[in-house]
Amino acid sequence: FFFLVFVERKQTKKRYFFPGKMIGFSFSSAALLAALLSTSARADEVEVHGSGTTNPSKCYWAVMEQMMAQTKENTHMTYRAVGSTTGYAEFINEYSEDGPANDFASGDLPLNKTVYDNFDGAGVGLVHLPVLLGAVSIFHSVKQVERLNLTPCLLARIFSLDITEWNHPDIVEFNSALGEVGDDEDMTITVARRVRGSSSTDSTTKYLLDACPEHWSEELTGSKPTWPEGTVGCEGSGGMTTCIRNTPGTIGYIDAGHGIGAGLKEIELENLDGTLQSSAEAAAQGGIAAAEDGVLPAAPDRDFSGVSLLNRPGKYTWPIVQMTYIVVRKDLSYFEDPESAAFMVAFLRALFMDDYIEQCADNYGFTLPSQSVRDFALEGIAMLQLPENTTQWIFETSTLPLDGQEEHVISSKRQRIADAERSSLQSSVASLEAENAALRSELNTLSSKAGMTDKEQTQLTAALVLSCLCFIYLVIFSIFPLIGCFRKKTE
Repeated sequence: FFFLVFVERKQTKKRYFFPGKMIGFSFSSAALLAALLSTSARADEVEVHGSGTTNPSKCYWAVMEQMMAQTKENTHMTYRAVGSTTGYAEFINEYSEDGPANDFASGDLPLNKTVYDNFDGAGVGLVHLPVLLGAVSIFHSVKQVERLNLTPCLLARIFSLDITEWNHPDIVEFNSALGEVGDDEDMTITVARRVRGSSSTDSTTKYLLDACPEHWSEELTGSKPTWPEGTVGCEGSGGMTTCIRNTPGTIGYIDAGHGIGAGLKEIELENLDGTLQSSAEAAAQGGIAAAEDGVLPAAPDRDFSGVSLLNRPGKYTWPIVQMTYIVVRKDLSYFEDPESAAFMVAFLRALFMDDYIEQCADNYGFTLPSQSVRDFALEGIAMLQLPENTTQWIFETSTLPLDGQEEHVISSKRQRIADAERSSLQSSVASLEAENAALRSELNTLSSKAGMTDKEQTQLTAALVLSCLCFIYLVIFSIFPLIGCFRKKTE
């Protein structure tokens, strides 16, 4: 290719010319050269791209980033958090023979029977890999109570707008404090719900239909039900959090990890065995994992459409549990690059290795499936068919002299300084959050004994939160300069 080069001599400020033309180096030429070099480098890049449910996105991003830091090859992985419906639509890709539009899809619901039958009829095998368990829970901003007790039928009547005041006699029966509020206090219920199709909407509405069919109808069930006029639509999990937090007296549903992480107040929901508990209390008693017992089909490549973890029996079982799946086609020959296909298989294996997946339980509120379910998923990964003569990736978890330095090795011995410092920071923040929760609990007890007004309570809580935030920022801004100093020394 042709490009202009500008050459200047510092001593004489004299320019050099080829006969009839100046050779100059322009910004446009530099951009062209950079683009060509980038394209060349990208041709050697190992790429994996997935899409689907938003709930586990931070988990997937964390595992992907960890793996990319541990390879010496140029690897690139992404996950688009676009919702289960979109992720599955891209996976189906109108049953194209060219394969899916994404490399894998993830959803909090399995593919429906029609989709499975269409793939099966076309001779295209697929597998569901159960990766995570997560609770969908109900959160509120009723300022008059901290703990709000509800039965499934009370929840159904609230969400259907049959009950519109928090001091309704049927609610007061389970929450006596709400019957003692003054006549001048606003007790209006605001129901928040998702505006687009979502797996949390699907699970919550199907649970209500199963647990209280006398107060919940088929028309109100599914990922995109027809909600009663007067409910408030909220965009995504973040929007739902904002709706609940910003309008006192609001109630809505959201994945438990997100809601608890955002500091929202969770209801106590009565389960099938009559236990009133929050999802956090259920998780502490093993009540999230308990929902998975005996629900999976005989093999990972079978029809999963009948799998449900809703309203399951057990003293501490949480009644609204979702299983997060990754769905892939068994024949991976649709990958243009066999190395990328092999790297995706390595990513799937990592999701069932403690060194990678435990952070999703520790940092993002998920419950890991039992060992038997993890073994079931590994059987599904073993069904995947790579192109012939494809080199598979290996993991270096303990030192492999010489072999660890070879190609196609994902080594835990490689790490970025930013990752190491971030891990330390996450531990510090987690410890501070636990201390903050304990202080909040103690504050509530003291304020009740002291007879503090709502205004005084709010002021004291704000002061406590600000002090914790100041300490967290102090930790953050103490660590970042150290990272910068380290980078300068290594450059």
